[in-house]
Amino acid sequence: MAEITFFAAECMEFPERLGELRENLTLPEAVNVYMTICERNGSYGPGIGFVLRDESIPDYSGIKWPFYQGREIAQDSIDLIPAYREHPLVKQAVEDMKAYLEKSGRERKEERSMERSQGAGR
Repeated sequence: MAEITFFAAECMEFPERLGELRENLTLPEAVNVYMTICERNGSYGPGIGFVLRDESIPDYSGIKWPFYQGREIAQDSIDLIPAYREHPLVKQAVEDMKAYLEKSGRERKEERSMERSQGAGR
């Protein structure tokens, strides 16, 4: 049975050697850790990655792979490996992340709008 887990790293280039690394997370947990890392120190190139464990793709099972870097889904990196690009768990994670980003973008716009309207009333 296939399984996908996520990690959040302070440095995606050297996740195990530089900065904070939190592993075996769900996608929402990874997003929260990533945001915390960014608030503290985003200078090392933080990001979110995934580990897909699937016996049907032994060459790519269990490898740390980029998922979200530079404030966007790392679609180019995902697409490099057809087994990842086509895997239903990876596809679902990409869709979930797109929905999260869309929702958080709307919320940020609403917050800015409320701040402007409250500032105008002063």
